[in-house]
Amino acid sequence: MEEPTGRRTFLLVRARSWVCALPASSVVETMRPLSIDPVANAPRFVVGLSVVRGEVVPVVSLSSVLGGSERAEARRLVLVRAGERRMGLLVEDVVGTEEFDEKRLEALPPLLGAALPAEVERMGSLDGQALAVLDAARLLPADAFAALPDAASLSAESR
Repeated sequence: MEEPTGRRTFLLVRARSWVCALPASSVVETMRPLSIDPVANAPRFVVGLSVVRGEVVPVVSLSSVLGGSERAEARRLVLVRAGERRMGLLVEDVVGTEEFDEKRLEALPPLLGAALPAEVERMGSLDGQALAVLDAARLLPADAFAALPDAASLSAESR
């Protein structure tokens, strides 16, 4: 939800030591994690596929996306919209929502941008702690999404 005043609303989530902000406009809903069917040969950050409200969506571990070698215990699933696609994002916790002035969210300088995961769009701060602003479209690249089994094959297997 982008405001004309340059303020945007974000859903704040926690993954390992990261506090991450997802634009509220890309968040569909949050819920408890659902049953997840593993997918062979998927990227390490793709946990599998899940059926959310009748739609098969890929489920991504945010801690793995951010470079964690092990998946942390996920207590929440955040359904996000990335263009025409939807995906589930496993997070340790949903912290809440926050509205930020765009001026507090800095674009990454080239040197810092090279050191951070590509999914981090901007950095900010919240109560003295670093805040990573994520772009939902970067969480699961289009080529990785296209390589996953389609909804018809999963639906057929689950019958």
